[in-house]
Amino acid sequence: MFHKTRIRLVLLYSIVILLILTSFSALLYAYVRYKLFEQVDTGLQQTERKIVRLGFQDIHPELDIGTFYLFWNTQGELLNPLPKRFIPVEHQYGFRQELTERTMKNMTYNGQSYRLLQFPNEGKIKRPSDDPSVPVIAAVTLLKDLGDEKRMLKALRFVIFIGIAAGIVLSVIAGFFLAGRSLIPIRRSWDKQQQFVADASHELRTPTTVIQAQTELLFRHPGHTIEQESENIANVLKESKRMGKLIDDLLTLARSDSDQLQIQSNTFPLGPLLEDIAQQFRYLAETKSITINTDIQEGTVFRGDEGRIRQLIVILLDNSLKYTPADGTIELHCRKSSSAVHLVVKDSGCGIGQEHISRIFERFYRVNISRSRTEGGTGLGLSIAKWIVEAHDGDIRVQSELTKGTTFHITFPQKKQRE
Repeated sequence: MFHKTRIRLVLLYSIVILLILTSFSALLYAYVRYKLFEQVDTGLQQTERKIVRLGFQDIHPELDIGTFYLFWNTQGELLNPLPKRFIPVEHQYGFRQELTERTMKNMTYNGQSYRLLQFPNEGKIKRPSDDPSVPVIAAVTLLKDLGDEKRMLKALRFVIFIGIAAGIVLSVIAGFFLAGRSLIPIRRSWDKQQQFVADASHELRTPTTVIQAQTELLFRHPGHTIEQESENIANVLKESKRMGKLIDDLLTLARSDSDQLQIQSNTFPLGPLLEDIAQQFRYLAETKSITINTDIQEGTVFRGDEGRIRQLIVILLDNSLKYTPADGTIELHCRKSSSAVHLVVKDSGCGIGQEHISRIFERFYRVNISRSRTEGGTGLGLSIAKWIVEAHDGDIRVQSELTKGTTFHITFPQKKQRE
């Protein structure tokens, strides 16, 4: 799939580059062509003004290479051209235009291109001859050989063609590289999505299998009372709750990935919220002989989503409660500085190995799979916790050591509170 996508991207890059190069080259060619012929026209017009102003005394064709002069009398006959016989006489009349009109156009003779400018005399110019019997010139035709300009444009076309060809080759090479680079995050996301789907399917299969098996056991003894089948019913209920929680967590993460979950910011006192959550967990902690201590700075005001902050603390305290042995302790600290609000959740539990710390926020990742399932965990809690923190522009870090406990450090920037 990614190989075909890469090929499509390379083709797209190449087509875009080809269009850009072609458009730029066409504009460049048109501009150069325009300037070249503009210079030719300007030169012919300057020669016309010189002839009208000075007559023929300053005309030196040998110095103006590529420019030819044809003089016509009132009968339309060709007088001596300058330079003489540059074109056979029988063909020179092919350049004659209407003698009384001013004409500028392109003409071709024997495969050679010329720029023609013909203008009427209007009685201002006499033929360059000492013989007074020679009639007055009726019109003058100036011809400029366009050979140099044509050769220059031909060379430019060749350079443009080579440039476009080289650009296409380079665009293909660069396209393969850029397409490969651009597909790296997509490939990673795809792999994560595939892994996520596989893990979710695996996690959902377990409670589904248990519910199906326990339900089948109920049907084997249709005459049993609820009390007799209470254990099977309890297992079905337990797995149903676990599957419901898993589905809720999956929906939360899916919506967060697609930016459908919005943070509803409001200002609220953080201290009472933390004390309320801690008190709720103390009831559960007493059954395991675990002590929960709080150290919360008074007057701490927080701006954020109160429901998500509650969910964050519940996830962290629930996680600590699961992995803290009897007679252990859990601590919840809250401090406010000039630049941030700091939360700490610390426990004296079994701890996490250093090789696992970098992955504990990954979805479905568990340090101890069997124990997590026994405790009813889904492997998604810490992923949700990290999303909540990052959604509030915060940062979450973990410190842990085996047999000595785990500490979560959460920092929310104070600027968020002032918005």
